Amino acid sequence: MIRRITSFAVLAAVAGVVVAVPVLAAPSATQATTVIVTVGKPSEFKFTLSKKIVPAGTVTFKLTNKGKIDHNFKIGAKVSKKLKPGQSTILVVTLKKAPAVAFLCTLPGHAPAGMKGAIKVT
Repeated sequence: MIRRITSFAVLAAVAGVVVAVPVLAAPSATQATTVIVTVGKPSEFKFTLSKKIVPAGTVTFKLTNKGKIDHNFKIGAKVSKKLKPGQSTILVVTLKKAPAVAFLCTLPGHAPAGMKGAIKVT
């Protein structure tokens, strides 16, 4: 068996034969993307996102409130439920290509305190 593999490799090299190697396909636009969102961390009025650029299509935001007070997350027309400290939820959104799609916490005073940002949709 080893002799056959070696012989094949040598013959292919000598003959100039191109051996096809499978290439992994890039994710299609129809595949769902997941973004992990940590709410209230690194400070109480901040969001941390695992991705800042996502492909257009369905995006699942997995939210966890690691802060000490209630927070929520709004992106596009979708708003998560209010999360108490330690709670998690999922928000599924369909995003179209855009240079920036804004997100924020809609609770009074939270966005002006820093709980806002944007994600790029390619």
